[in-house]
Amino acid sequence: MTQTILVTGATGLAGANICRLLTERGDAIRALARESADTAPLAALGVEIVTGDVTDPDAVRRAATGSDAAIHCAALLGGASQNLADFEAVNVGGTKNVLDAAEAVGLGRVVAVSTGTFFDTDGGLDREDAPVTKEPSSDPYTITKMAAFLDAMSRAAAGRDVVSAHPGAIFGPSPVVSNALGMTSFNRVLLSAARGRIERYLKFPVSWVFAEDIARGCILALDKGVAGERYMLDGRPEDIVSIANAATRMSRLAGLDRVVEDIEPSDDPELAQVFGPTLVAIAKKAARESAPRKSLTDTKTYKRLGYEPISLDDGLGQTLEWFREIGRLDNR
Repeated sequence: MTQTILVTGATGLAGANICRLLTERGDAIRALARESADTAPLAALGVEIVTGDVTDPDAVRRAATGSDAAIHCAALLGGASQNLADFEAVNVGGTKNVLDAAEAVGLGRVVAVSTGTFFDTDGGLDREDAPVTKEPSSDPYTITKMAAFLDAMSRAAAGRDVVSAHPGAIFGPSPVVSNALGMTSFNRVLLSAARGRIERYLKFPVSWVFAEDIARGCILALDKGVAGERYMLDGRPEDIVSIANAATRMSRLAGLDRVVEDIEPSDDPELAQVFGPTLVAIAKKAARESAPRKSLTDTKTYKRLGYEPISLDDGLGQTLEWFREIGRLDNR
């Protein structure tokens, strides 16, 4: 049955792919987007653009009115410079506005897209069931995304139809090229690698996930998820490798004989200046933990949703071709 789905953060890498897949299956899509956003590619897909900001409760309610469900992707991401007030306004306030609007206008399901960096797996539970850590990293991104997650889950506990989706490191093609290559994008790192312009990167294990797989996972959560559950939209366990490793693979796919080196995390302030506090915090946390990931088929996300991502190498190959198609890399 055709639905009208509200998508926030629709010009982002995940959101734009969600819009594309939903329109391809025949749903009507509303995208809440700021006036300055690059919405022309979405309009070309047939997406209805509602002008407004996720931090504006009235704009969110206007976009939600007449919708059947929502996938909430809008967020500020962790870059080198992070202002806590800005992150609170978007990540915490924006999520509150979407959830409030859903209750006010009687939306069905809300899929709240989050992150997987704030769960405590020391007790042996997988991140799908582990509690929220009592000692999160202090960077604004992690703090505010955790607060937004707790709000979403409190709504679910009170009887609202809310599920959360937790993507890994998203990369790959997007209908909205301008945002897909932004400063905080993993695509930007991979493009630099394909051009031979990256020599080293901060070391931490990354669960690489192709953008279309993230979009499919969010739509599966919309269709098949259970209220109050969380779903980890990771890549394949065997593809959890450092950014330097993935960058080396991309360089070689592009025909370059280069090896990108790992930089071990430390308290060196230069690392935070170069890579940002979120990545440094993630790298330090990862260095203290070594719990192996479950086989994909053993996870709740696979069993409940049927979520199956493609391999990292397949995703890198498709991303390399996309770089060439959009004119960011010379054909070889």
